[in-house]
Amino acid sequence: MLHIIKSEAGFQQAKTYLKKGDDVLFVESACYLAMSVDTTQEWQCYFLEQDMDARGLVTEGRKSLQVTDFKGFVELTERHIASTTWD
Repeated sequence: MLHIIKSEAGFQQAKTYLKKGDDVLFVESACYLAMSVDTTQEWQCYFLEQDMDARGLVTEGRKSLQVTDFKGFVELTERHIASTTWD
């Protein structure tokens, strides 16, 4: 499943539903979590590049941080039968 996270509160809600093989895409204000999210979980974390840039968040120096663009966003949605957005 693809979980699209839009805020810290949304991430807190989604955590209990995340499982191995899920993809998690952080967008909008959730991008501020880039430096605090444990990216070594059983699920893959991605951060939307355009939202990171809009907030002045730098991704250099964090090798485990996976950043994707809108094309990657579309590819994530195509990869999963189901997705949910957490506000």
